[in-house]
Amino acid sequence: MSSKPPAEETHITQAAHVLSDKDVRHFLRKYYYIANEPALDTEYGDLFTEDAVFIMGNRKATGREAIRALRKKVWDEIPGRDHDMVKVFSHGNNDDDTELMVLGTVTWTYHAGHKNLGDWAAHVKLDKGKNGQIRCSYYQIIAVSTSFLKGMDLTINTGL
Repeated sequence: MSSKPPAEETHITQAAHVLSDKDVRHFLRKYYYIANEPALDTEYGDLFTEDAVFIMGNRKATGREAIRALRKKVWDEIPGRDHDMVKVFSHGNNDDDTELMVLGTVTWTYHAGHKNLGDWAAHVKLDKGKNGQIRCSYYQIIAVSTSFLKGMDLTINTGL
């Protein structure tokens, strides 16, 4: 399977701030395409900087290898997922599309075969390296629907 997603595979339905950087748009489509594919652990880790931070509820991973390990654990718990970005907008005071909020929907498929549809939100910080390659330096899932929690032992971090 190719790690390059087809343009229509994952799409941005709406944008409060139109992402002006086509490379950022491509990165986001690629990110969620790879996130939906369980066999692409290496490619998933390569989307992050060496010292990236990934937070999902009470789980935190720092660095590519730790992020890959957390991803494997989550795939063991929920063997199927299909993310779709619904809305993407700039976060903070930047014009370069490097700090974003992403809202989306996801369908989770559990071991027993049943499925749940849920909503999610993520705070994403991107790093545009000297070579022009974009990588994620920070990714925090800050909201998921309660249907997700029924399938995992996961506490939501509200930041309060």
